[in-house]
Amino acid sequence: MFTIAREIYRMMLPTMHLNRPLRILITLSMVMNFVIGMFSPFYAIFVVKIGGDVATAGFSWAVLEVVCGILTLLFVKWELRVREQELLMVFGYMLRAFVFLSYVFMTNMTQLIVTQVVWGIAIAVGAPAFDAVYAKHTSKESSIAEWGGLEGMISIAIGLAALIGGVVIKEFGFTYIFATMSVVCFLQGLYVLKLPREVL
Repeated sequence: MFTIAREIYRMMLPTMHLNRPLRILITLSMVMNFVIGMFSPFYAIFVVKIGGDVATAGFSWAVLEVVCGILTLLFVKWELRVREQELLMVFGYMLRAFVFLSYVFMTNMTQLIVTQVVWGIAIAVGAPAFDAVYAKHTSKESSIAEWGGLEGMISIAIGLAALIGGVVIKEFGFTYIFATMSVVCFLQGLYVLKLPREVL
């Protein structure tokens, strides 16, 4: 997978020479954002299907973001003391795998809110750790290009995901998307866990 990713980066970012850790991290982020992007544009439709309405969708998404924001601020000092921040990434991936599996069996609003809170925790733990690990492998001379490459590739992944996700949901329903999201997050966590620590 990462050999293919390297060739894609050479085509799309011909002036950038990304080192191996950055290629791995960009690929992980693209895949994560792709699977989430297959679902997030259609989140309100899903909430309506399980008995909510547009206002409920807005409230539950707000719970996710506010919990994520507050906990990110609270966790910062603790995360700085963790020596192997890759393990925080692993925890974030595994927790998201649980969150997306929960969507498969979701039947009511209480479960939805609890799941959104857990998702907020997962992001609060995993996202700052990802950024810290990514920053560690950027260079002062090329940092804007290296960060720009990450953001650009993520945006492309999200755009393609919305296009594909709409078709997949229409043909197969939400369950297929959620199961895929859960498996991908679990495999990403396992991949980072198995990587030699010196790689990232």
